Amino acid sequence: MKLKPQTTEEKSKGGFKERRKECLTSANKIPTVDIKGKKYSTVNERHRHLLQYFPEARFNEEILFHDTERVVVKTELYISDTIYAVGHAEEHRNANFINKTSAMENCSSSALGRCIAAFGLSGSEYASAEELVNALNNQNIKTQSTTKKVSIED
Repeated sequence: MKLKPQTTEEKSKGGFKERRKECLTSANKIPTVDIKGKKYSTVNERHRHLLQYFPEARFNEEILFHDTERVVVKTELYISDTIYAVGHAEEHRNANFINKTSAMENCSSSALGRCIAAFGLSGSEYASAEELVNALNNQNIKTQSTTKKVSIED
């Protein structure tokens, strides 16, 4: 029985599958922070981990909407010419003090984090540490709690 030689496309798919498996199985090495008893990894750490296994990865970011009240961003992960994950995020400019001047940046980071999580790098929780801290702080603002604001260091 004569075996058909693999095409370049078939070889690259096998290489991708092996690298993805190794990338995801070693995700437990990504540093995390403990927030309310659960482990969360930062977007930066998950991004760094992904690039160790896929240095050719690239991200396409698109601002879907922005005005004086909110920002919506979509981020796509490409490896070679194939899209492997998409993440969306929305930020409200009046949600907190940081968003008054940096809603676009926060939205961009959140969309990137959700895109990487959609690829499979989400730690024990899908949300990133930054997203959870932001949500907790927004809850504190909405309830006008006297509880101190949460930070990743907390």
